Amino acid sequence: MLQPIGRDTMEEAHALLARGFPMRSRDFWKDGLQRQAAFHAMRDLGPIGQLLRVKGAPVGVILTMRSRRGGDDGATVTNLSSWYVDERYRLLAPRMLQQVLAEPADTFTDLTPSPPVTDMMERFGFVRRHDGGIVLPLPAAALRPGSGAAILGVDAADIGADVRRLIQDHLSLGCLACILRTGDGDLPLVFSTARRKGLPTARLVYATNGAAVRRNLGPISRFLLKNGAICLEYPANRGEVAAGGWFSGRSRPTFLRGAALAADVDHAYSEFVFLRI
Repeated sequence: MLQPIGRDTMEEAHALLARGFPMRSRDFWKDGLQRQAAFHAMRDLGPIGQLLRVKGAPVGVILTMRSRRGGDDGATVTNLSSWYVDERYRLLAPRMLQQVLAEPADTFTDLTPSPPVTDMMERFGFVRRHDGGIVLPLPAAALRPGSGAAILGVDAADIGADVRRLIQDHLSLGCLACILRTGDGDLPLVFSTARRKGLPTARLVYATNGAAVRRNLGPISRFLLKNGAICLEYPANRGEVAAGGWFSGRSRPTFLRGAALAADVDHAYSEFVFLRI
């Protein structure tokens, strides 16, 4: 039986997540779920995830990070994250996922699947979007020219109200954001922040035009350096290269099921944002 994670079951969710992901503390999960719950409540997005119960005892958990594209009546996106089932009940895990996927949503994503979950994705109708990601040290990349592009503040940009709200949401959640002005127009960029091997790292979580990002890593790197980052991560496929960067085996592949997302990179409102991983 699945039970929504709510005020009365939040502590059980913290305990299960800390047990399933022992590299993260209980306080880590408490802070992350609090951020997600506050956002869900503000936008009336429903529960933040589900618990799996067997004979009344909580034995599994999955976070369902919901958001909308195009305003309050826009397409719904549910990002699946932090899925764990106690080993004794692993045979129930596929059924648990089936029930979660039966919930209404235009698009489901999974951006950090474990290797066992990766092997299951295609069986549940997911398609792979990226194989992993590129890691780019920023000091050297910042020396590159920018093909005539400029970095602007969000307030100076010509962007729609829906994208502006997405950016403001992420700024309030501790992300970085800017506008890349090119000959093709004003392109919004959003980055989550975390530490990788002790280094402050920015991860690209939203970009409408990935090719423009790759062409203009110089000015983007200078912006990120000014804001305290040392490295940049962005989604990529094997075989893609960036001068001075490398494809990271640490980055997990990303998957999507349902309607395609309009932006080339759309990891908005995900665990990179709420959990800051």
